[in-house]
Amino acid sequence: MECLFTRRSIRMYKRDPIPEETLKEILAAAACAPSAVNMQHWYFVVIRTPEKMEEFRKVMREVKEKFRPVLVDRFQRHPETLQETETFFTSLGGAPVCVLAFFLKDNYPDRDGAMQSVSAALENLMLAAWAKGVGSCWMSAAQRMGYSDEIRRKFAPGKGEFVAAITLGYPDQAPKMPPRREGRCDFI
Repeated sequence: MECLFTRRSIRMYKRDPIPEETLKEILAAAACAPSAVNMQHWYFVVIRTPEKMEEFRKVMREVKEKFRPVLVDRFQRHPETLQETETFFTSLGGAPVCVLAFFLKDNYPDRDGAMQSVSAALENLMLAAWAKGVGSCWMSAAQRMGYSDEIRRKFAPGKGEFVAAITLGYPDQAPKMPPRREGRCDFI
């Protein structure tokens, strides 16, 4: 319960590398997620070299420009949050690692089940990272803005659709939980 109530999206990281054994444990936890009819639809690419991180940041700079109208609309009363988010898009907060999540293959007959399965694995990944003292942030804008094919071509040729990216690193901030919205649950 502590993990569920205290994990936050981290957008500023220390430059400290994450040990390979820690990364392997985090990915093993991701692979233990439930999946639709046990298809285990996920495929992960762990980016950790400076060259590949820069290549991904370059894509995210393009995404930021396309996504900017969404951010401006969402944060019109919070210009500091807009600036912080745009900075994160271009720098990835200095994260030493970024995990890209894909469908293992194209053309799953149950695309919704596949998306839910990969999403469950990503949640496991972030909770396992927290348990290891590693911060994370889920990024979906690249998929929303139509960069799935480009990201797949550059980082996972021959795999299925890009779903999301998760930055990983030791936190260099301790954000507070944003207020939770009321009226999101009924007991019947």
